[in-house]
Amino acid sequence: MNAQEANVLLTKAALLDGRFRRAPEDLAQMAIEWSTVLADVPIGHAVDAVRLHYRRNVQMLMPADVLVIVEDMGVGDAVRPSDGPEWLRAHGVNAEQFHERLQAGERPARILRELGVGVPGE
Repeated sequence: MNAQEANVLLTKAALLDGRFRRAPEDLAQMAIEWSTVLADVPIGHAVDAVRLHYRRNVQMLMPADVLVIVEDMGVGDAVRPSDGPEWLRAHGVNAEQFHERLQAGERPARILRELGVGVPGE
């Protein structure tokens, strides 16, 4: 993730958590630091991590939280929560059941493997 992507991530986080609201100059500096810590995290996975964090937590998100959540998601997993129900239906997966299991904390690739769907990238 580069600084511009980190800025997008922090802006999305600010929409969920007002504690992230900063002056533009402060947000830009914050984005530079976050991009250093999250350099090897794809922006899509980081956005998913922000959403998952705030579904379960009221504490302010830190870069370490993003790293832990992305690691639990499995960065190598080609299927992410944001891929949506269209992809799931196209592969014969009940989207509601998939999302219920995902909300229960299961990893996307594991759910799909158990349902007999090949996971791209594996």
